[in-house]
Formats: sequence, C-alpha cells, structure tokens
Amino acid sequence: MSKKKDNRPKFKDRFRYWFDNRMANGSLGLIRLLLIVTVIIIVVISVIILVCGFSEDGDAGGVFWETMSTVINAWMPSFEDGSIGYIILMAVAAIAGLLVTSVLIGIFSTAIEEKITGLKNGNSAIIEEDHIVVLGYSEGEFTLIKQLVDASADDKRCIVVAGDAERSEMEAAIRDNVDVPKNVRLVCRNIDIYDPASVKKCCVEHAQAVIVNPRNDIETVKALLAVASVLEESGSFVHVYAVVSRASFLLPDAYKKERGITQLLANRILSKVIAHSCTQPGLSQTLMEFLDYDGCNLCEIRVPEAEGLTFGEVTGRLEGGVPVGVIKSEGKKCVLNPAADFEVGVNDSLLVFTEFQDSVRLTERTDVAVKVCAEQGGEGTETESVLILGVNEEIATILEELPYNTRKIRVAGADDEAREEILKTCGKLREKGRRNYAVEFVRDTVPRHLESLAAIIEDSAHVVLLNDHEKEEDEADTENILRILNLRTVRDSMGLRFSITAELRRELSQRLVDSGDMTDFVVASNMVSLFLSQLADRPGLEPVFRELISDEGNEIFLKKASELRLEKDLTVREARIAALEQGYVLLGIMDDENGVTVPVFNPPLDSALSLDDGDRLIVIGVE
Repeated sequence: MSKKKDNRPKFKDRFRYWFDNRMANGSLGLIRLLLIVTVIIIVVISVIILVCGFSEDGDAGGVFWETMSTVINAWMPSFEDGSIGYIILMAVAAIAGLLVTSVLIGIFSTAIEEKITGLKNGNSAIIEEDHIVVLGYSEGEFTLIKQLVDASADDKRCIVVAGDAERSEMEAAIRDNVDVPKNVRLVCRNIDIYDPASVKKCCVEHAQAVIVNPRNDIETVKALLAVASVLEESGSFVHVYAVVSRASFLLPDAYKKERGITQLLANRILSKVIAHSCTQPGLSQTLMEFLDYDGCNLCEIRVPEAEGLTFGEVTGRLEGGVPVGVIKSEGKKCVLNPAADFEVGVNDSLLVFTEFQDSVRLTERTDVAVKVCAEQGGEGTETESVLILGVNEEIATILEELPYNTRKIRVAGADDEAREEILKTCGKLREKGRRNYAVEFVRDTVPRHLESLAAIIEDSAHVVLLNDHEKEEDEADTENILRILNLRTVRDSMGLRFSITAELRRELSQRLVDSGDMTDFVVASNMVSLFLSQLADRPGLEPVFRELISDEGNEIFLKKASELRLEKDLTVREARIAALEQGYVLLGIMDDENGVTVPVFNPPLDSALSLDDGDRLIVIGVE
C-alpha cells in the first residue's frame, strides 16, 4: 500500500501566511511588526554580547542601551570601541537599524500619502452641528447650493455636499459657479450616499436639515432609507427633504411622519406651474423670483403694534414688506391670505414678504378709500387656445389646472392610451362644472419640422412643450430645445404672437436656448432646488409652501388690472387694500421696460401707480 501524502501546511507556509496577514493590516500593523523585530534584534545582540563577554564593563543595562542606540541611529562602530566580537555585533545592529529606519520611513511616507489622498478624495468623517447636508451632486446643477449660500446672509453656516465625485472636483466646480462668502464653510465629501455607514460620515444626526438630491427616483429612495437608518440608530430627529418624479416612489405617510421626511412630487409641481404659466407669460419667472433668496423672502416677524388690528388695517399700514398671512401663537398655524376683517391676536406673528426684516414697520393710521371700479373687466372675456406638444403622465394635472378662460386644447403626440386618459379627464371636469374644453388631437406625433409646426399651430395663443419623462434627461431636453428653435423660427417668419412654455429637466439645457425672447422655461432641477432650499432653511414655513404648490388653497397668479377692477391712478397702499377686498394679497407688479418684463416685488407703500387694463399684478389668492 502506498503511503498517504501529508497535505498539512509546513512551517514555512504557516509563517508566510502569518506574515501576509500582518502585512495586510496596513501601516499600523507594519509598524507593530517592525517594533517587535527591532526589540528582538536588540535583545538577541545584547544577550550575545553579555554571554560571550564582548563588553568590557559587563553592565547589562549599558549594553542594552548601547545596542538600542546603535540600531536606532544606524551608527557603525570603530576599532577603538571594543573587541572584535563587540564590533561585529554592533555592525550587525547598525545594518539592522539601517534596514529598520528605511522600512519605517517607507511606511510613514506611504501612510501620509494615503492620508493625503483620502483627504483629497474627501473620505474622512466630519464633526459638525446645525449644518445642512446635501446628499447627491450633479455636475452643472448649482441652483440648490447657491440658494443655501444666499440663505445664510451674514450668518455663519456650514454646507456639506456629498456625492460620488472627488472632493477636489466638487469643491472646484462649486466655487467656480457659486460665490461662496467667508461666512459660509463648504465641505465636500466623496461617499456612497446609499450606504448608512458612509452617510454617517456626514454627521447627519446633528444636522439642521438633510436634502436628498440624486438624479433619479430609485437613488432618492435608497438615499432616504440610508439617512433614516442612521437617524433611527442615533435616536435623532432631523428634517429630511427630497423630491421624486413619480407618485409610485413616495414613501408611506406614516413612515415619513415618524422620521421627519418630506417628499415633494416634482412632476406634479412642474405640471401645475406649466398649466398656469402657459396662459400667464412670465409666471414661471415670477415664481422663481418669489422663491429665490436673492431679494424678498417670506419671514415670520413679530410686530407688537399690529396686535388687535385687522389684517386689512395691517395691509394698508405695513411699510417695508407685504403682509401675506398671520401666524397664530397657539400651535404656530399660519393663516395665509386671511380676510380683511381677520384680527391679529395677542402674541401672533405676521408672515411678511420682505427683503430686509429690519425695515418692516407699521406706519401711522391713514384713512384710505377702497378704489375699485364698479364693473369687472377682462375676466372670462378672452378665449384662450392652447397647443400641447408631447404627452407625459402628468397631462391630467395640466388639464385640471389650466385657467377657466381656456376653451380649446390641441394635443400633438398622444397615443391611444393617452387620448383615452385625456378624454376621460375632460369628461370628469365637465361633469363637475370646472372646465369645458374642446379637445382636438393632432395626428403628427413628431412635430419637429417647420412645415409641420406651422400647420398645427393655427390660431393657438400658447404653445406648451412637455418633456418626455420616459427618456434620458439630455435626450428629452435636446428634443425640446430643437422644438423651441423651430417654433421661434415659425413665429418670426409668419409674424405670429403665440407664447412658448417649455418644460426642461436640467439647468444647463436652459442656458443653451435662453435668449431673452420671453420663452417661459419650467426647469425641473431649478424649481425643485428652490423649494428644497426654502424648506431646509425654514422648516416652520413648510405648510405655507405646501399650500402654494397644492391643488387647493392659495396660489400665485398674474392678474390684469382690469380683472382686479382697479382704478387707473392710485397708490400702492390703495391697490393693496382694493386687492385684499377681492381676496388677493398684492405682492408686486410686472414691469415692462425695453421690451423685457420683470417682476417688481414690494414697491414702496405710498408710490404712485398708473395702470392700464392690460397691466399685470402679482397676487396670492384662490382662483
């Protein structure tokens, strides 16, 4: 019988395995191993010297110290230092010391290089409090960070931006596109925003707010769950804000409430803005200015002199800002756009739209007559025709939100399923008495060519370009950019005056075609960033912003002076009171200058207005 082969590992293999494991422990493991080897060398050489009597004095402590010094300093002995045996052993110690020093320098050099690389990539954890964390970085999208920087004003703030790019790249790109003042500290980190252990490096449990800002819904949900896991583990409650495109990616309400998560439905918000903007040119720009921190903003201000006054009296006397609502002291509930006779209670605060909080004051009582024309003009007298190019899953929302004076809708690009949904929605609206559209479907599903566009525009006063949410962002935006260019060509060549409202998904796409021709752009990344920054900086005003973007309650409108029945010549004070009597808060006016229309918010209280029937006013109210 043959002998059984012994497959057990030999001592050499075991030692190699042990050594490999020690080497794999990193720099600290190598340093520990090096210290052990150094101590062994010192002890062995010292013992040999003492046993063999190579030392003249024979003092164990002295021999040990001399050996250690020789190893550490890598100092070669001379012939006068002792016997030949002593010199040889000290030479061995010096050579060993040289090797140890070389290896140690290499270890430290590698460790320092690894640390610098880690810091450069932004892999280290941070220790901050009351900072704002932005999880998700998209190249070319800086609106959110700019808004957070502007919101800080002169206060000190730390903004942590975390994404999959290198720290140096993120920070350089942000500073090239956003003016970051000295009072704002920008910290960038390269982490996996879907991994709780990685998210924990951003110290989210001590943050003022966390904004989840990836590029798609799946990544958003994964990042939200990672943040929720970290907060649940730490027992901290932090406001977390995120947006998703589709309702199917909304987390359960109970889960969100328990963990302080607020999710916005981006496509629903954009559809509402598109529906109102398409027949109110300039509304999208107005809404962007309203939410932008660079100018007037909503602020909770305590005005003791207003206690006991009606909201109408406050509206006619408040200088430096526009009163938009009243925040009750009990429960901190905000009553947006209250009636003129609504009384401001004791310890109640005012919700004021102002640029400088310190400038808000209550002027002396002044008797002001309500200047309202006897007959209302403009409302419902014009029939609007809207052409919608493209269809997405929010077409029903757009149909529900279109103004009442819209009577004819033409839709291009609807397949059989979309046509059925559109007709079903219009039928429901007709049954409820809310709308009575005449709907026409255009056969051409890809109206890119000039002849095709010219044929389907007909008498349309407004053209809406919807984004195809089934396509990649760049592809869908490029398709709409080409349509915008062709529509402009048709409008100029045929002398038409239709307005264009285009839905885009990236901020960079707007820059490519924003030529100042009053095309209304509704850009998903911009609009979402504005809402997120407002909510993150002022979580107490969340109900107000929710109402402004919801299907019910107060919204922002551009109303013609004739619709509000305002007299031609009056002051801002008189216009405020007259608008409030009709259920609207007057925020400002649309100023037409050199062919460019820009919103002007919060004009001085006693400044004079000279209004034509077509002049438009910026108001908050219920349609």
